[in-house]
Amino acid sequence: MKDLFYYDVVWISFLVCLFLAWYFSHKGRHEERKMLIQKGLNTDDLLKSEGRFRFPWFKSGIVIIGLSVGLGIIAILVNLGLTSRSDAIYPAILGLCGGSSLVIAHFIDKRSKQR
Repeated sequence: MKDLFYYDVVWISFLVCLFLAWYFSHKGRHEERKMLIQKGLNTDDLLKSEGRFRFPWFKSGIVIIGLSVGLGIIAILVNLGLTSRSDAIYPAILGLCGGSSLVIAHFIDKRSKQR
């Protein structure tokens, strides 16, 4: 029962963080448009230059693959009995694999934008 509470707290915190990220980015765009209107500039040009939002499927796929590799490594270590009694190894492996996949996704995206 105690574990269920922790999972609920993690998911609720994750959803709150997503909402706050959306809220502050939306608020920032609104403030930027308001300042442009106060300066007398045309906001239609800004809307055209922003373009349409496209979800970065490729980057997300690389991150999911990295996290899956981390989970695979954890599963192999657990099955072979090579893990210590410390539970800190599991998030460390996931963080290492997830972070390295983010770095790889950044460099791949940067290279594709240069072409």
